[in-house]
Amino acid sequence: MVKIKKVNTIEVKRCFAISQVIRYSRYKKSHLPAISKDEFLSELSIAKAKVLKLSEKELDYLVKGKYKKRLIAYDNSDWYLGELEIEEAGVWRRAGDLPLHFTNNNLKITAEKVKSAIDGNSKLLSKRPKIAIPNILNTNIALLQKEKYLLPIAFVSGTGTNGRRRLKVKTKFDLDDGCIRSISLAISGKTKIKAYIGFPKKIQK
Repeated sequence: MVKIKKVNTIEVKRCFAISQVIRYSRYKKSHLPAISKDEFLSELSIAKAKVLKLSEKELDYLVKGKYKKRLIAYDNSDWYLGELEIEEAGVWRRAGDLPLHFTNNNLKITAEKVKSAIDGNSKLLSKRPKIAIPNILNTNIALLQKEKYLLPIAFVSGTGTNGRRRLKVKTKFDLDDGCIRSISLAISGKTKIKAYIGFPKKIQK
């Protein structure tokens, strides 16, 4: 892991909120259907216009959603833009409706399992990853590390939202948001990914 620069918490909240608006506002699903690059750019533009005008209090409402722990975790962290090795990060438990054993290991191994399942049209995969990951790879993979509001969000392992609790394999960092995007990046050949990384304030030096 390499820290690039410190960032304000509100930027991380905006990042999370924009991804939620893209996923849910128009299509009313937990994932985007197969859409073109132009359609995705339009959705991104609409989401940014909506979210960037919100006050932090309004943002907090979106971040909290049905899971109050996320807002608490975001506010109790010091945030950095950083770069993670895919071997040192792991996705949320059963992220994107993936089988549990796909998400037990680090991002590199998770991506290898997902790629193999997609290539083999495995019945282990639900509709969401079967649609979302190939569509990301075909349309907007190049944008995911260039647009700051599409970056994944991660915490030091076992802190924050602790999305990898009860998993056998512990990683140095736990991805909180952007798990499917991160898997797609790893499948595309990325060995390092830029992300917003939260460090608990009580242990930050």
